[in-house]
Amino acid sequence: MCNDTDSRALSMKTVHLTRMMHIMHEERMREFDPSAAPGRVIAFLRLTGEVTVGEMCMILGTKPRSLEKSLSKLVEEGLVSRQEGEKKWLDKVKLTEKGLEPGKIPKGPMSKVFDTLSEEERGQFAAILDKLNAGFEKELGLPKDPEERRKAVRERSATFQHGPVHCRGAPGPRPGH
Repeated sequence: MCNDTDSRALSMKTVHLTRMMHIMHEERMREFDPSAAPGRVIAFLRLTGEVTVGEMCMILGTKPRSLEKSLSKLVEEGLVSRQEGEKKWLDKVKLTEKGLEPGKIPKGPMSKVFDTLSEEERGQFAAILDKLNAGFEKELGLPKDPEERRKAVRERSATFQHGPVHCRGAPGPRPGH
């Protein structure tokens, strides 16, 4: 018997959520031009807090050179601080008090969607996501050390073939047919 909370149903709900977030991200990114990149960096840092340049580059999908230009501009304006690491991509970046001030960037559609959750629900959702991520990391046999784990995730992600995935019952030819 299949109900709304069995593993298959939860997996399908997660896939659907991922697709919706991807679509919203893609549509939102079409609105940005290169000069808007600093706004993306500020929005990202508001979500993550302190992060390395390498992590930001990987997650935002930006080229290192473009990110460096944006970071330089934001540091110069006093919106971001940068703590030097062993290598440039290990530099830690975070918002300054000035960068944390409201009104620096408009609220995007993703924020509006998450605003449908109460603070308590956001906390619960964050805890559930942390638990699921830990479960996936364990199942995938990823290293416990954060740097080693990031390296393993980058290596594995780079091997994926991006493109349409055929779903059972979806129109179009199936692979091998």
